[in-house]
Amino acid sequence: MANGIGRCLREWGINKIFTVTVDNSSSNDVTIKELSKQLTKMGTNLMNGTHLHVRYMAHIMNLVVQDGLKESSVSIERVRNAVRYVRQSPARLKRFQECFDDEQLNCKKTLFLDVPTRWNSTYLMLRRAVKFESAFAHYASREIGLRHYLEHSYVEVEIPIVAVYLKQLIANEDTVLSEMAKKMKEKFDKYWGDPGKMNKIIFISCILDPRYKLESIGYALVKMFGVDPGTTIQAELTKYMTSLFSEYIKSSSKAVVLASSSDCSSLDTSTFGLSGTQMARDVLAVPVSSVASECAFSTGRRLLDSFRSSLTPKLVQALVCLQD
Repeated sequence: MANGIGRCLREWGINKIFTVTVDNSSSNDVTIKELSKQLTKMGTNLMNGTHLHVRYMAHIMNLVVQDGLKESSVSIERVRNAVRYVRQSPARLKRFQECFDDEQLNCKKTLFLDVPTRWNSTYLMLRRAVKFESAFAHYASREIGLRHYLEHSYVEVEIPIVAVYLKQLIANEDTVLSEMAKKMKEKFDKYWGDPGKMNKIIFISCILDPRYKLESIGYALVKMFGVDPGTTIQAELTKYMTSLFSEYIKSSSKAVVLASSSDCSSLDTSTFGLSGTQMARDVLAVPVSSVASECAFSTGRRLLDSFRSSLTPKLVQALVCLQD
């Protein structure tokens, strides 16, 4: 793959690559290493490719959530089966609508069946199912003679808050929730637990962002790793940012004298000059918060169930075109 990418870059006349954002897989790790070697031969591998590899943050979050969902897989599968059971038959769907009306629920939306490999669709299914919980209970007692209660949980926070929240969940008295959080924390720590293994460009982009700056990222690091480690990491980031800026000065035709102060927070756009502006432009353009490529390039939405698979080819084609 690296050879193919390198060949395309040469054909397109591109020889300056700042970062490459890819999913988290061993094959991509090998690809980036090989690509880094090719860029080194071209003499355009900035800082020996230290920050060339940027991992999809959304993909990491997806892996974290998937590991957490495994602890509640039984409950989620029950919800999925209940939704599928009702949706597979127009007659059942009609009877469920009657139960919905009997419960006088104030919701205009219908049941949503997820794609198991996409946790965000599972979240939408659970959120929708919770609104119909009483209708499901009514339907079960009416059709089957059983009462059935559904559960759901979700987490939607930023990285430092995720770390703090997972620690709180691990200490929770609910054993199921605690075990679920432990699984998620293991996956979280695999990618974001060791700051030494994280791409520093993620932090540098926060420092260059006018909304956050160095003080904000320092606060987040303390929250995420503790006071002493957070302070140490902040100092390392300051040193790394200074080194990165020096690299841009070397490669710039109009060198700018670096400020004597080692505090990066004192470097504003007026002292950055051409090199600083170029560095900020490159760093802030890195898609560190992009969606996972599975979602970005997939046209699929729902899996074909036994009911939809019995439709005529013409109707199936229409549903595919409508992504329904």
